[in-house]
Amino acid sequence: MAAQVLRKGQAIVWVPPRAIGERAFATEPVLLAMLPVAVSDKVGGAATPGGVPVTVFGSASTARYVRVSLDALPALKTATLVFDARDVNLLQVVVPALSGARLQQALPNVVEEMLLQDPQSCAYAVGPRVDGEGRRLVAAIDRGWLEFVVGAFERRGITVQGAWPAQLALPADADRTALACVNDGLALRTGALDGLGWSASSDADARAEAIVALVASAGAASTPFAPLAVDDRPPGTDGEAAPGLAARELPSEPPRLRRRLAVFVEDPSWQTPVLKAAARAGFDADVRALPFPQPAPVDLLAARRGTAAGRWFADIDWRAWRAASILGGAVIAAALLGLNLHWGVLAQERATLKAQTERTFRQAFPNTPLVIEPLMQMQREVTGLRTRAGQPGPEDFLPLLTRFALALGAQGTDSLASVEYRDARLRVRFQPGFFEARSVREILARDCQRQGLSVKFDAEREPTATVALLR
Repeated sequence: MAAQVLRKGQAIVWVPPRAIGERAFATEPVLLAMLPVAVSDKVGGAATPGGVPVTVFGSASTARYVRVSLDALPALKTATLVFDARDVNLLQVVVPALSGARLQQALPNVVEEMLLQDPQSCAYAVGPRVDGEGRRLVAAIDRGWLEFVVGAFERRGITVQGAWPAQLALPADADRTALACVNDGLALRTGALDGLGWSASSDADARAEAIVALVASAGAASTPFAPLAVDDRPPGTDGEAAPGLAARELPSEPPRLRRRLAVFVEDPSWQTPVLKAAARAGFDADVRALPFPQPAPVDLLAARRGTAAGRWFADIDWRAWRAASILGGAVIAAALLGLNLHWGVLAQERATLKAQTERTFRQAFPNTPLVIEPLMQMQREVTGLRTRAGQPGPEDFLPLLTRFALALGAQGTDSLASVEYRDARLRVRFQPGFFEARSVREILARDCQRQGLSVKFDAEREPTATVALLR
């Protein structure tokens, strides 16, 4: 994306802090989006809590800031995200000589003592080298929040080109310092690779207090601001002090060096708190409109791990499915229990039937020394008795041929070319021109079924078939 040009379908979006974004990211106007002027005029913009419209307070000639929700964003192709400085921790650590996945596995152990949050729940983007001692810039952000924000844009078909920490996206002067007041918070850049975030509020006095505290915590007195003049007045006496913010008189304090700080504000409601804080903290504020963000030296997208499918699964809030999962698990457990109980009942019935069959077989044939398959042995013994008595069985040649002749009916005399009996089955061959059509064969199969027989042709055009008793 060009440095100072936004084309149609492009946007730069300042992401709200996680404390606000998790509950109002999609439906409330918490996103500060820089859009091309032609697009921003159509979208409009919500007013700040103080009633000041943000649509008219842009700093780029071809773009304008508007306050919108994610659902209200216009159709976009690409977007660059600027994450709130309070959600990104910039660390300068000695990084081991690793790369790729191994480096990502090692970083939680390297920065563990520098974070209050569980280091395993954070994502880490490695930036450029800080000095010749092997130290590098490492940006740490909560992994869940990073995936939530980037995934929300990707699910709407928007390609996220970059994700920058707000404190490093501020345009810096020669002294490489800058302060941004946006989203009721502060982002202070204290160097080319340094910066931090601070919370403020919508109250003017609280905003001034926050700016003073941030400048003091960042060690602004030692920051290489451009010197302007020597001031021998105590802090808080330069100009009109804010009510409740005036510093106590310290007449014995030695003269201090006045310094200049570029302050970028989201809307004019920040101007008075900035000037009050500058008077108290002893620096000169060069108040400007919120700028066109500059590419940061570290991209948080480099901290994402895994495939798109893996990230999609990670985005699912499984807690919302807890009740359904418990209910589904209970249903599956009940079904499995029922199946096992039913299987046990059937197994018991099978054992009972087998014992009754074996008992019946032994009563009929007491001289049989070993009973393995009572039903099969019973059929064999009955067949033997019938044979010894001179009575044919249903699977003998003549009974089979008689039933098949009844199924053939009047066609039996002319249609059969040959009949072969083997293994209780008939192998029949039909004369050419008989039983070739599929409909005729289906009628024959139905007639054989009425006689207790099954007929199966070898192939669709083959004249041979196998005839056997139905089992």
